[in-house]
Amino acid sequence: MLTLNTYKTELNADSLEFCPHEPNQNVFVCANYQLEKDETSQTRKGLLLLFSIEDDLNLLQTIGCSGVLDTKWCRNKIGNRSILGVVNATKSIEIYVLNLNVNLVLQCKLTIPSEIPQLLLLSLDWSSSETNFGSQEIVCSDSKGGVHRLIYQNNQLTYLNGYKPHDFECWCVTFNHFNSNIFYSGGDDTFLFSHDSRIGDFTFKNKSHTAGVTSIQSNPHREHLLATGSYDSYLRIWDDRILKDCLFQLELPGTLWRLKWDPFGDNLLLAGCMSGGAHIVQINDCSGEIIGGYNEHESLVYGVDWSWLSLESIKKIRNEAQYLIGTCSFYDNLMCLTTFNT
Repeated sequence: MLTLNTYKTELNADSLEFCPHEPNQNVFVCANYQLEKDETSQTRKGLLLLFSIEDDLNLLQTIGCSGVLDTKWCRNKIGNRSILGVVNATKSIEIYVLNLNVNLVLQCKLTIPSEIPQLLLLSLDWSSSETNFGSQEIVCSDSKGGVHRLIYQNNQLTYLNGYKPHDFECWCVTFNHFNSNIFYSGGDDTFLFSHDSRIGDFTFKNKSHTAGVTSIQSNPHREHLLATGSYDSYLRIWDDRILKDCLFQLELPGTLWRLKWDPFGDNLLLAGCMSGGAHIVQINDCSGEIIGGYNEHESLVYGVDWSWLSLESIKKIRNEAQYLIGTCSFYDNLMCLTTFNT
C-alpha cells in the first residue's frame, strides 16, 4: 500500500467513510472525537471533515459537533440523495444530506431515550433493503451494552425499541446484508449476538472470542459469510447459519477495530488493527492471508474504508493503482489516502 495523500486533523481521528453513490464517489468523511478535561469538567468535542479526491485532496467542509464515534453512509440513495448517519457522545443520532453543492446539511436528529448520564453511542448501521415507502431502518449500539432500532422516513427519525443484550460496551452492530430482519452485535463482554427484529430479541449468542468483539461485517456479495474482529487480534470468518464455530480464524498484527469488505469483490477484507496498522486480507474457502499492509500511522488505526470509485477513475488519480483506500488514526490525528495493487 503506497501513500497518496496525508492530512493532519485538528482532533483525534476515528472514522472514515467513502460515499458509495455516483457522482460523489470521490467524496468521503473523516470524523473526529476528542475528550478534553479541565479541573472541573470534561467535554467530548467532535468534527466532521468532508473531503474530495481528484487531482489532489480537497477539504470541502468542516462541521463542529459533539464527539463522533461512528459514521455510515446509507447504502441506498433516498430521494435521489446520499444520506450520512452519525452517532455521537451525547447519545444522539444525526442525519446529514449531501446536497448538490457537495456539502453536508443536518436534516434531523434524535436523542436515544435513556436516563443514563454520559451515554455514548458507539456504532451504527443502515439496513441494506429499502422499503416500499422509502424508509430505512437503522441500528445503533451504546456504551452500556444496549442496542437500539430506529426508522428513517419522510426526512425524520423515529425510535422503535431498544434493549440491553451486553454486560459492557456494545462496540459494534451491523445488519445481515441479505436479510434486514437480522442484525449482529459484539460487546466488551466477548459475546457475539445474532438478533431477529421480528421477535424483538437475540436468537443466538457465541463466546468464541477471548476478548471484546469490536467489528462485525456481513459480506455484501457472498450470502452467509460473516467476518468478526476482536481485541484478541483474531479475524474470524463465519457461516451465519452456523454461528457455533467459525470457519477459520487468522491472527493479525494488532488489535482489530474495523473491518470492511471490498465493495466490488467477495474475497478481500480491509482491517484496521489499531497499533498494528491497516492490512488487506484475502479470504479463501478455508483460510486467509495478509496480502497488503500500511504501517505509516504512529497511533491507533481506527478508521479504514475502500473507495467506491471505478478502476478507470482511480487510474486517473494514480495510473498504476487498482484500489484507493482511506485510513485514519487517533492520537497522531493522521488521515491517509493510499493505493493498492493485488
